[in-house]
Amino acid sequence: MKKILILNGSPRKNGKTASLINAFAEGAQSTGNKVNNLYLNSMKIKGCLACEKCSQNGGECVQNDDMKIVNEAFEWADVVVFASPQFWGTITGQLKIVIDRLYAVQNKIGFPNFKKETALIMTARGDNYRFALDFYNIFVNLMGWKDHGTVLGAGKEDEAREIGANIK
Repeated sequence: MKKILILNGSPRKNGKTASLINAFAEGAQSTGNKVNNLYLNSMKIKGCLACEKCSQNGGECVQNDDMKIVNEAFEWADVVVFASPQFWGTITGQLKIVIDRLYAVQNKIGFPNFKKETALIMTARGDNYRFALDFYNIFVNLMGWKDHGTVLGAGKEDEAREIGANIK
């Protein structure tokens, strides 16, 4: 059994990205995994200040916001799923801010313990995911995370369900 954190960066709570997330979670839970889905748009999370205080004080961010909830869920998780519609060729600002702020967690738990497994779920009006995939692949490779795959495009619930079910 794996503990899976879904970081939902969509501004639409019940849109196409949510449909893929729900299918993914259904598949993951069908094989005994636990899923925590955080809807980032409803959370109050500020951008990273690049003050480096977290690298000097054991990984505690100086900002007092809902990122504490994300950090706790991140530490709990074995697998982190990035979910987002495509905005300007890549992930939404809601998700990017959270990824930037994970720097504090990395400072808290150390780089070796920051290693996770991951997947990417994205929707878009078109079918060009090149920039989003570049961002995702650079991040995953830099962190040394295990990639379980990507679901790119609305209406691919079966694919999302299958990726979720294959996480063991």
